Amino acid sequence: MALSDGRIHTAVVLQGGGALGAYECGVLTALYEQRHGFEPLAVSGISIGAVTAAVLGGTDGDPIAALEGLWCEEFTVSAPWPLGRLLPAVERSLAAVANPGIYRPNPALFTTPWKATSICDTTPLRRTLAEILDLQRLNRETPQVILGALDVGSGEMEYFDRHRPGGLTVDHVVASGSLPPGFPMTEIDGASYWDGGLFANLPLQPAIVALEGAAAGDPSAVRELIVVELFPMRAPIPRTLPDVLERMPQLQFSSRLTLDEAFFQRIDRLADLVEEVDRQLPDDSDLRNDPTYRELLARRKIDHVSVVTADLPRSCPTRRISPGPPSGPASRPVTRTPSGRGSVTLVHRGLRPGTTGRDQARTGG
Repeated sequence: MALSDGRIHTAVVLQGGGALGAYECGVLTALYEQRHGFEPLAVSGISIGAVTAAVLGGTDGDPIAALEGLWCEEFTVSAPWPLGRLLPAVERSLAAVANPGIYRPNPALFTTPWKATSICDTTPLRRTLAEILDLQRLNRETPQVILGALDVGSGEMEYFDRHRPGGLTVDHVVASGSLPPGFPMTEIDGASYWDGGLFANLPLQPAIVALEGAAAGDPSAVRELIVVELFPMRAPIPRTLPDVLERMPQLQFSSRLTLDEAFFQRIDRLADLVEEVDRQLPDDSDLRNDPTYRELLARRKIDHVSVVTADLPRSCPTRRISPGPPSGPASRPVTRTPSGRGSVTLVHRGLRPGTTGRDQARTGG
């Protein structure tokens, strides 16, 4: 259902990365423009990627217009004129104090600091999401929205989707972006959650599972995976302390897709082998009832994998994710551009319907 002809089933995977979520908005805008009638089968996200995924699947109307409005209006911090024009550094620093659409200083820091577990309070984000999201649409079958968060108590990753009792709520979106120590833990059903990026910043597994179930598991269906990678694996060796501070989160939150590429190749070979075994296996073989065999038989090939990697200039104000409180969903203001698409001007290629094989597209700002 990814294209208007319904022949390609697409899952979109979105990393966490703070203000770099504006880049994801640009990628998705280009994707929706290039593919008329596009709608993914599933979209999975972590942290700011979870916010993006929720907006894609849970808004009434044009999801791209909603995303652009979110970044250009709700997530934008602007200094009063003419201060912002005269002192750009002041405007870039405003988000370190608060962002009216995402966070504010934690009141407990001024009243009972010994009880505080975060620097900021995410009440503004809850309000923003409550205004934008339609929970009924968020829990519809297509696109399937999948959000990842870390259970603080168990240390285990948990993925939320519409199958969860009670369905997806604003709490699940906020939980996925609760990055400490800036943002507080989010409590859901007696469990406390932090940002899923602390454990795994790219929710590939649930996206693959969703693709395997596409078209009722029909092996002949065409399946496509689109990954937006905000933190590149490769980068110059740091030569200064600021370079080190920039490179550390890149490696910590990178997706390590070079390993996953080999994984896809192994799965494809395994799927081909199991199909051949099934064709040659007698109908009355006991092996057909073996649970492990049936599970292997359910594995499906991913026909196309496109990785869009952010390769932003060093001067880009959203390139660095600071280690302090503003390192949550939007650490720095997003400035308007003539195109109205936030701070990243996207040069996009490699995500056309006719793409074959596994392609990597690098896009710059």
